[in-house]
Amino acid sequence: MTPRDVTLRLFLYAALTAVTFLVCFPLIWAFFTSMKPKEEIFLWPPTLWPSTWTLENYRALLVGRDAYFQAGGGSGGTPPPSAFFLDWFWNSVIVTLCTTLITTIVSTLAAYSLTRFSFPGQRAVPYLALVGYMVPSIIFVFPMFLVMVDLRLTDTLLSLILGYVCITLPFSMWLMWAFFRGVPVEIEEAALVDGASRLRVFWEIVLPTAWPGIVAAAIFTLIVSWNDYLFGRVFMNSMEKMPLTVGVMHFFDGTHVDWGLMMASSVLMTVPMAILFMAFQRHLVAGFGAGAVKG
Repeated sequence: MTPRDVTLRLFLYAALTAVTFLVCFPLIWAFFTSMKPKEEIFLWPPTLWPSTWTLENYRALLVGRDAYFQAGGGSGGTPPPSAFFLDWFWNSVIVTLCTTLITTIVSTLAAYSLTRFSFPGQRAVPYLALVGYMVPSIIFVFPMFLVMVDLRLTDTLLSLILGYVCITLPFSMWLMWAFFRGVPVEIEEAALVDGASRLRVFWEIVLPTAWPGIVAAAIFTLIVSWNDYLFGRVFMNSMEKMPLTVGVMHFFDGTHVDWGLMMASSVLMTVPMAILFMAFQRHLVAGFGAGAVKG
């Protein structure tokens, strides 16, 4: 390796490190702020590194506490918002996992049928689904809310699951369709000739081959359903049934903000998705890349 190559590589690593730091800086700031006591959070000028480290904000999310501006106790015996954090967290986990499971199964089966069977309108379905995904969620969230009212599903986790499936299924199906188009049909035909059933071929040959695309669709669905705010804000009313994205907004009260709880909850909301993304990054890139090239 020549000195010029070494210099270019060092410059590239330095640039990537700087960009990574800028992208991650909000999370870094949130983490250090969440480890500060209340008095230090409001110091001016602000500091990044805590002079006194504390887990008080994280403990408050687990056992509940009144906001800083309600330090004398809640009004009328009402539990503070932080007392519902674990409920919000598990609501988001349940909704996200159920949405991902339903969307992944349905999109995989739909994409397989679009690439292996012939029926009227077969070519138009994937593109119509993609057009449906391009429509902003705000356009159909209120019609869907009216449907949920008629079905008496408002203020239930099922309404969120159905809403998230509606916004993630079109793109996931299009992604899987683009991936299945690149899977050789000859392998399946050879297995069918040898006496294997269609179901066995799909389970033992097609699914392992399409694994990168399935992971990509699942991660996309996870991120969308975990981070969505609009559906949770419109569909949910009960404090204990809200998802995280909606629940943490109760740490705001007019002009008052409990920054300690807000930063701690932001860290706990972000870290699980970040770990999951890094764990499956290789499959995610392979799935999106295969869909883009083969589709």
